[in-house]
Amino acid sequence: MVKVCRYLSMRWGANASQGFTVIEMVTVLGVSALIFAGIMIQYSDSVSASYNQKVRMAANLQAQAILQNIVLELRVLGNGVPFDQTNFQIDEQDGVLTDPKKAWPIDIDTATAHRISFRLNETGTTHLLYDNFNPSASLQIRLTDTEGLDVNDPIYITNSVVAGDDGFYGVLTAVNHSSKTVTVGSDYVVSRTLNPDTETWVDAVFPEGSLLEEVPMVTFDSPADNSGITRDSGYGAVMLGAGSTMTLEYLDQNGATIGLPLTLQKLAGQLRLIRVTVTMPSSKKFSDGSIYTATASQTVGLRNLNYTF
Repeated sequence: MVKVCRYLSMRWGANASQGFTVIEMVTVLGVSALIFAGIMIQYSDSVSASYNQKVRMAANLQAQAILQNIVLELRVLGNGVPFDQTNFQIDEQDGVLTDPKKAWPIDIDTATAHRISFRLNETGTTHLLYDNFNPSASLQIRLTDTEGLDVNDPIYITNSVVAGDDGFYGVLTAVNHSSKTVTVGSDYVVSRTLNPDTETWVDAVFPEGSLLEEVPMVTFDSPADNSGITRDSGYGAVMLGAGSTMTLEYLDQNGATIGLPLTLQKLAGQLRLIRVTVTMPSSKKFSDGSIYTATASQTVGLRNLNYTF
């Protein structure tokens, strides 16, 4: 373009009175059009590259956001469940618990490569028992505070803070905020001890100062139709990202894959890590009409399962 301008200047200065010939004008216009077309192509390519980068970044950020949502909760799954209590452990087999499954931090019966359900105190809130609680005598529990508790909430009680070894699981059937009392259903699960004299099982008693926590079951699911990963803690499934998918790999402490289905033995003796992989399609198409798929992956250490049986 500079050379063209220089030529025009020289041509005008040298023979201004004669003007330009038709051939010269056509040549100049043709060269100018080619140069302009080149500039426009470069500009268009630059705009497309910038647009595609924005599409790529948006999908990557959304995949990372979904991944972090999942791994933050997986890292502390089981929080609030007294499964480390001697009489409430996840591998209990000798009759100490009426239903050992209630002590499992993960529902191994439904765990797959695309779905996991686990128990978790979402809020981290704890409630103190104001009086002793003996489930054999009464199913009403008096607390120092009932804020945040509602009917149908699943709750756990541990007496570990008062040097006990027991745990309790139940579902609230009534909550009285005025008297600060809650009532659990009769289908509770509690640690029991065998009375040697009568050869009968006796329910554990939880003294004043024991801790009560609401611990719902949280489920992350990636449907086979690729509609999107969902999270549900008992209030209905919430989609985390339309079209997103999740893959789970269950690993031992050395990072070796644990084959599915999960079993109690694998849960109690092997499972220490979960690798989560999330994919997320871009909400907008690339400039060429294609869809970009972002992938994010992270391996999570299960803090509450790092002990040996």
